[in-house]
Amino acid sequence: MLNFILIIVYIVLGLVSLAALGLLMSFLVLLILRVPFVRTPKTAIAALAQSGLITEKDLVYDLGAGDGKFLQELVRATNCRAEGFELSPFFWFLGELRAAKSKKWKMHLQNFLQIDLSEPTVIFTFLAPAGLPTLMHKLKNEAKPGTLIISYGFELKELHLVKIIDPQPENPTGSKFYIYKKMV
Repeated sequence: MLNFILIIVYIVLGLVSLAALGLLMSFLVLLILRVPFVRTPKTAIAALAQSGLITEKDLVYDLGAGDGKFLQELVRATNCRAEGFELSPFFWFLGELRAAKSKKWKMHLQNFLQIDLSEPTVIFTFLAPAGLPTLMHKLKNEAKPGTLIISYGFELKELHLVKIIDPQPENPTGSKFYIYKKMV
């Protein structure tokens, strides 16, 4: 009986250690990249979904997907297919838990700078300005003409702006969705 209890204790300690290591790695990634985790508000996701810009025919890529909450809500509202890309193991794991409940979307523990952006019909990002120049270069080289590029909170001045969605018009300082279309 004592051996059984020791085995259980070792398993629990191992799992706790693994979780702590995952958290530490996640925060190191955030520290090195200087990109904080900020979730897109649920009301903003609802406003984007209600715009009709994203339909069940679309494949949406979320670059820097965090815990997957954005994709979970968007897929639920629009029935689109989606894939999220996240560098932080901790937030990716949370997203994996969310995605496991759906066949319409999945998460990848991967740097979005290493993926091919020619497949999605919609690309979503909520990135800090420091990461946008590198992303712009990748979008220009890989996204297909006609691809919708949606940036929450930050403008991408080099792209063709087609629409701005303001999920909180009563709040003039609130974040907006900037919708662009890849032209050529």
